[in-house]
Amino acid sequence: MRRLCLLIVGMGLTLSAHAGEDLLSLYERAVLSSPELLSSQYTVDVLRAQEDRSYAALLPQVSISGNYSYNYFHSKGTSIFNPEVSTTYPGVRASINLQQPIFDLQAYLLMKSQEAKTTQSEEDLLSAHQKLISDLIDRYIDALEAADKSEITAAELRSTEQQLARTQAMQARQMAMVTDLYELQARTETLRTQLIDNDNNARIALEKLRELTGDAVTSLQPVRLDIAQPPPDGSIDNWSQQAGQLNPELRALKMAVESARQTINAYRAGYLPRIELQLSETYSDTAYNNRQSPPFDIATAGVQATVPIYDGGGTGAKIDEATARKKIAESQLEQKLREFEKLTRAAYLDMQTSPSRSLATDRQLAASEKSRDAMKKGHELGVVTIVDLLGAEKQLSEAKLQQRQARYRYFKARSSLYFQTGKLIAPELTKFNEWLVLRDKKIANKK
Repeated sequence: MRRLCLLIVGMGLTLSAHAGEDLLSLYERAVLSSPELLSSQYTVDVLRAQEDRSYAALLPQVSISGNYSYNYFHSKGTSIFNPEVSTTYPGVRASINLQQPIFDLQAYLLMKSQEAKTTQSEEDLLSAHQKLISDLIDRYIDALEAADKSEITAAELRSTEQQLARTQAMQARQMAMVTDLYELQARTETLRTQLIDNDNNARIALEKLRELTGDAVTSLQPVRLDIAQPPPDGSIDNWSQQAGQLNPELRALKMAVESARQTINAYRAGYLPRIELQLSETYSDTAYNNRQSPPFDIATAGVQATVPIYDGGGTGAKIDEATARKKIAESQLEQKLREFEKLTRAAYLDMQTSPSRSLATDRQLAASEKSRDAMKKGHELGVVTIVDLLGAEKQLSEAKLQQRQARYRYFKARSSLYFQTGKLIAPELTKFNEWLVLRDKKIANKK
C-alpha cells in the first residue's frame, strides 16, 4: 500500500507541470474520482481491521469488574439461642482477570491467513490503479482515432465538394460528362453520411473518457507522427516471466492461494489442545449468597488446557471447505497466468513489429499522395476518369488513417505489455504524455 501511495504522490508532482486535456490531466481527474479505486481502498481498510482483530486473539485479555450491592438479611429463629435476625448491609466485590494464550496454533495460523488476505487486497488496489491507467490510455487513443476518422473524412469531403463545384460549372458549359457529375454527387453524399457517423463516434469516444474522469472531456491532444518507436528490451520469454512475477493481479491470486493454505493448516490445528494462562485477584466483603463476611482478597494463578475430543465432524468439514477453496484459487491463478502470458507475448510481438509497420504506412501515404496528385492532373487533362480520381482520394484518406493507426497500435501494444508486467506506473504514463503534441497555450487562449 505504501508503494501505491508513493506512486500516486509521484504522479501528482508531475501533474502540476502540465495543463490541458492531455493524459496526465485526465489521469489526475480520473484517479480522484474513480469508484473502483475507492472501493479497493475501502476493501483494504476492511481487511486490515480484520487482520487486527485476528491478531487480538493472541494478545492478553484483561478485564476488571466491580459490584456494589445493598443487601437485606433475614433469618428465622430456631431457638432461644438462635433468635430471629433481620439486618441490612452494603456489599462490595471487585476483581481483575487476565487471560493469555500460551499455545493456540489455530489462532496464530488464522492470523497468518488474514495477513495474506490483506496483502492480496493491497495488490488488488495496485492492480486497479494500473488498470485505470491502461483504460485511460486505451480510451484516449480510441478517442484520437475516432477524431482522426472525422478529420480525414472532412478533408476528403472538402476536396470532393471542390471537384463537384468545378464539374458542375464545366457541365453547365457542356464541358463535363453528366456521369462524372452524378458520380461526384453520390460520393459527396456518401462522405457527408460518413462524416455524421464519424462525428458522432468521436463524441461517444469522449463520453467514454467522461466515464473515467467523472466530468466532461471537450478536447484531446493529438499524437505526434514523428516519435521514435523503440522495440521492447529483452526477449519475449523474459517479459512473460516478469508478467508472472510482477503483475499485481497475479500476485494477489498467489496471496489468495497462500491464505487458503494457511486456513487449511489453521483448521487442522483445531484438533490440537489450547493452553491458556489465567491470573485473577478478587476483593470482597460478602461471601456465598452475598452473606456478609469480613473483607478478604483472593489471588489466583492457573493454567487451563482445553483438549478437543469430538465436535460432530465440524472441524473436518471446515478443512474440506478450505481445501476446495484453495483448489479454486489455484485454478484461477493458473487461468490468469496463461491469459497474461498470451497477452504479454501478443503485445511484445505487436510492439516489436510496430516500427516496420509505421515505416510502411509512411511510404504508403507518400505513394498515395503522389498517386492522387497524378490522378488529379490526369483528370484535368482528360486522360483519367472521375472514378479513378475518387478512388485515389479514397486511397489517400485510408493511407492517412493507417499511418496514424500504426502509431496508435504501438501505443496500445506498449500499454498492454507494461500493464501485463506490472510496470504501467507514473514514469510510463509520463512517456505517453510526452508523445502527444502540446498545443500552444497562446493560440488556445485566442480560440
